[in-house]
Amino acid sequence: MNQSLILTIIDLIEENLRRKISIDDLAKQCGYSRSYIQHQFNATTGFSISYYQRTRKLSLAAARLAEGELRILDVAIEFGFESQEAFARAFRQYTSTTPSRLLGQQTWARRVNFERIDAEKLEKLHHCQSLPIAFNTHPSHRWGCYVFTVDSCERNIEEVTFAISKAYENLMQRPYSASLNFDQAQVVEFREHNQEASSTFPMSIAFPFNDDHEIPPELLEIIVPTALFAEVTLPNPSYIPTIFHPLYYRIFNENKCYFSGLPAFWCFNTLTGELHHRCQVEPIAQVNSDPIWSLFEACHVVKLNTSFLAASHASIPASKRAGTRRLTTLVEQLTLASPSKSPLEVLFDSPCQNNSNQYHYSLGVTGALKLNESSEQTKTNLQGLYLSTQWQGEDIHQLENQIEQLYLRLSQHHQFQYRAAPELIRIHTINKRYIEFDLFTPVEKRATSRQRAVWSG
Repeated sequence: MNQSLILTIIDLIEENLRRKISIDDLAKQCGYSRSYIQHQFNATTGFSISYYQRTRKLSLAAARLAEGELRILDVAIEFGFESQEAFARAFRQYTSTTPSRLLGQQTWARRVNFERIDAEKLEKLHHCQSLPIAFNTHPSHRWGCYVFTVDSCERNIEEVTFAISKAYENLMQRPYSASLNFDQAQVVEFREHNQEASSTFPMSIAFPFNDDHEIPPELLEIIVPTALFAEVTLPNPSYIPTIFHPLYYRIFNENKCYFSGLPAFWCFNTLTGELHHRCQVEPIAQVNSDPIWSLFEACHVVKLNTSFLAASHASIPASKRAGTRRLTTLVEQLTLASPSKSPLEVLFDSPCQNNSNQYHYSLGVTGALKLNESSEQTKTNLQGLYLSTQWQGEDIHQLENQIEQLYLRLSQHHQFQYRAAPELIRIHTINKRYIEFDLFTPVEKRATSRQRAVWSG
């Protein structure tokens, strides 16, 4: 690695971000050929020079938009774009949304932030290019998960490790913790609904369970189906903020696979200080042939303009708030409260104002036009585009995994994306042996078409 050359290139790029220095000019000022500096930069960082220039510029532009003090045109001019339209087009390609959506949105800007590469990060990036990646198929397995929330857009390692340590402390104070084998525990990360605009992401301390062993009811039970995993061992946890792009980029380029969503697993070796990470991946052909894509056809996209009248309120327990994985807990709570009552309409609150809202739900009816002023009932408007899908089966965990797949495909879809709004579940039949329901997921059209993200998550 020619570190001094790469850092010189970065210095020149950073000094000229608002006018974009050409690669030929970079080569001339560095005293090397164009092809040489391109090869060295890509081999060391995993990025092309053009990618680094464009991403850094748009990252800084996002931060300026988030300040909420300038017009979009002013930001476009500040960063050297010929027009507001050219800026919007580049911005949509980078963030999959419009510049107007970032106005005043500090959290969202931090989510899409791409920091300048310094000497320390350069060393880590270079090391990540040579880390061995193993591909192994893991059979289906049950996990009991004690869920907690990490609040860090940048995945600050101190904040992440503090949250994990605190979760261990809290878990070990629970009476049922004595029955858990902490030597087999792993940290499991889940998918969040409002991933881009939220600073939080759910994780858990997870324990493997055999089929004939009972999982404590206070833990969230998940069954991770048989899947192909990419596995890499990091020298230490400080590599966490650095690993994602080179890992997913290499998975795609070297093995023709896409990252296939969460949960992902982390296991810390207390003896060596190393951190083992494994994430699900899937071959490109398998992604393209997934029947879940058919659920995004026009017949499943509906426009709602109705209201929901709540009769009662409840919530998912804090130790089971695992992002999009709410179905098993919901069914468990509903069958315990009223085993035979159906049909039911369940409305999960929007995560717009408070991320924890998405774990609070109400039972009630849609289409109610009048509200009794003397009643404590509340009305919620359901408006906009929704993806209407139908689900049925005897295995609630299998349905949970299928819905998780739906959220993954939604994050990758070229036309639609998740919209932070109330989510409706209309249950037709529910008992211990069978469930049938309609799921109404709030969506909106993407501002531009996009290629399927190789690290979409």
